[in-house]
Amino acid sequence: MLGVSVLPHLLSTLFVKSEQNIIQISMFKIKNFILLFVFLGFLEVPVYSSTKKKDAPKEVKMGTLYKAANLAIKNSSGQDNAKNNLLGALNRDKLSVKEKANIYYTCALLDESSNSVQNMKAYLKQATDTAVLFNTLLNMFGNLYKCDSVDAIPLPNGIIKLKYKSRTNNLRSKHLANILNGGKFYLAKNDFATAYNFFDTYSSYTQPSDDMLSKVAYWATFSSYKLGQYTNTLKYIDKAFDVVGESDGAVLQEYKCRSHQALNDEKAYEEDLLKGVRKYPDHDYFFVNLTDIYCEKRLFKEGIALADSLITLDPKEPLYWYSKSKIKLAENDYEKSIEYSDSTIRRDSTFTDAYYNKGISFLNLALILQDGACTDITDPRCLEDKKAIESLYRKAQPCMEMVRKLEPENKERWGRHLYRIYLFLNRGKEFEEIDKLLRSN
Repeated sequence: MLGVSVLPHLLSTLFVKSEQNIIQISMFKIKNFILLFVFLGFLEVPVYSSTKKKDAPKEVKMGTLYKAANLAIKNSSGQDNAKNNLLGALNRDKLSVKEKANIYYTCALLDESSNSVQNMKAYLKQATDTAVLFNTLLNMFGNLYKCDSVDAIPLPNGIIKLKYKSRTNNLRSKHLANILNGGKFYLAKNDFATAYNFFDTYSSYTQPSDDMLSKVAYWATFSSYKLGQYTNTLKYIDKAFDVVGESDGAVLQEYKCRSHQALNDEKAYEEDLLKGVRKYPDHDYFFVNLTDIYCEKRLFKEGIALADSLITLDPKEPLYWYSKSKIKLAENDYEKSIEYSDSTIRRDSTFTDAYYNKGISFLNLALILQDGACTDITDPRCLEDKKAIESLYRKAQPCMEMVRKLEPENKERWGRHLYRIYLFLNRGKEFEEIDKLLRSN
């Protein structure tokens, strides 16, 4: 577009100077000439760029991608690039179900080729990446799974035609043993997450008659429990019992109970605790936790019956007697709690909880007596009640002092009870010591 600044220059050219005179062009012609340029100034002049619009890259034909994949397998090189190109083609329009299945199957063959490279290095005693050796197989199984899944999608006519089933099964069978070896490899490195993936894959495709299946189930259970993946723990745990003895069986049963508890399945948790008590009575975890449940739910009759059933099997076990003491304490039957605490202490003189239950029972009896004690100092019963209450505090004192001796660091447990005892019995020296100790916090 012509600028206004050009006009003075154009006007100056309208006058022709000669040596003799100046010929002036008529004003009429000048005006017409100016109007012509103003008109031209409003015209848009097309601008042509030297940069041409780039065409979108052409889509590589599927045949070309498959040729590249076959070449990578043949040359044992470039498998990852060929696989990525094939996987990138999955979103193409109008790609048939069988074509997608073929992509996944070809990718599995590329994974197998990458695995063969590492196998050859190991055979030639060259530096081998063991992780890559196993991971390529796990990737292969993943692509075979996707191939089977897509292959099983019904055709437009509703018919399911499994074109790749035999090929995927044959390829899996060929490498299944090394999937198991991969699980062992990662388990030895405490890489429980990867180990579980290998064991889970192996268990999914091996035959039900496989002699290794129970042991693999045990390894898978152990790995998933270590990861805190409790749903996976429960997936194989029942099969894992087939290869363990009583000691490891008790541990597995505990894993099972803890998994139910973590998953908030209270019914299964309680049921498996009871199974654990019956099958592994020497493994205290089941009995202790089941007793706690009975106490929380106030199922005192069931709790006592459970303890008695185990006392019949092993009357020397102090834990069973202690559980009766605990249940009776929760039931506010303090005399019986004291009785069963003594039974516990006779079998184990260092059973701290038994001393605690006994001491608390005496203190609670003292409180009950204090609430109903005679307050009329002229009444002979007043002195009798006072002596009875003092007797209960004196009986509680050695129990709580024993708790302190056995658990000196646990001041929260015995401190306030000894404070109360020493205060009531007017134990000046002992009271000053415990008062100072509690104030030091």
